[in-house]
Amino acid sequence: MSRIRLMLRLYSLITGLVTPLAALHAADTPAIQIIDRTVVFKHTSTDPKDPANTSGYNLGPSIALLPDGRLMAAWFSSPSEGAESQRIVQAFSSDQGRTWGEATVLQDIAGRADFDPSLFVAGKETFLFCSCFDPQIDIYFRRSSDSAKTWSEPVKLQQPNHTTRSNGIALSTGELLVPLHTRGTKAGGVMKSRDGGQTWTRFGAVANPEGQGGEPTIAETKTGKIHMILRTKDGQLWRSISADKGETWSAAEKTGLTGTSSASHLLCTRDGTLVLTYNPGPTPLRFPLHLRTSRDEGATWSEPTLLADRPTKVGGWSICYPTLTELPDGTLAAIWAQIKSSTGELYGDIHSARIRLPD
Repeated sequence: MSRIRLMLRLYSLITGLVTPLAALHAADTPAIQIIDRTVVFKHTSTDPKDPANTSGYNLGPSIALLPDGRLMAAWFSSPSEGAESQRIVQAFSSDQGRTWGEATVLQDIAGRADFDPSLFVAGKETFLFCSCFDPQIDIYFRRSSDSAKTWSEPVKLQQPNHTTRSNGIALSTGELLVPLHTRGTKAGGVMKSRDGGQTWTRFGAVANPEGQGGEPTIAETKTGKIHMILRTKDGQLWRSISADKGETWSAAEKTGLTGTSSASHLLCTRDGTLVLTYNPGPTPLRFPLHLRTSRDEGATWSEPTLLADRPTKVGGWSICYPTLTELPDGTLAAIWAQIKSSTGELYGDIHSARIRLPD
């Protein structure tokens, strides 16, 4: 608590003067700051039917701080979502997200649509999870021990009709968790490894009373609990909590935050702050993109900070699918997609920003 707040609080206790703490907080708490913004990748075409269009539509970005200190971004790129030519591409930043290098192909299974990459780092290992139609949807994973310079071959996890989306996490115990869900915004859960990623076991099938629980995002708090935020179709964000490292989950409950049917991202910083990025709606709009923080493990949330928006509330645009990572200096790097869709025109760009949270 700042010296001014402390003096005012002591004065109110001594004199009986009632000074709402919320008013003091609003008066002297620094705001979340957007330090800078940049475009990671700009579309190369707007015609989804152009045979030469290989990277006009870009969606589903993920971001991670590599062991060598660089930032890595990965997303899927194609002329239109689900095209056979759809592949996963990557780009790197050596200056903490201020600028980004050229995009290159990371994975392209011939004749299959690769999508929804999910990155995370555990010690010196970098993991990539993604989904692919092969011929039905399944999840693959790869790993790198040299900060994404070389990768193992893709390994299928035998989870048919399931997809990944949000980043995995390394737990305080050293165990690894990766969120996944049943295709169709249903039943969120996790894949867990107790042996450093050699083997994986699925746990959980969390959904709201209507059976919706897609694209879960997870974070471990300072108390050791795992929080999961779920995408639904009812205009609300739902939450579930695991007290046993992801093996069982509480019944889903409303967070009190509105959310359109789109992916969100949850991060727990090194000091224990939960950070949530999401689309507040109203449905079906996938903009604006908001950011909130919680210092009491999700019991209450800060007022929203606007991360990105459109100047007019018209359809055909999406600012969506965010991911966050924490940088060495405590700032955050965020990444998301901006999509334009109209008759005969389809394209998507990948954007990023650096964010400073209040002390």
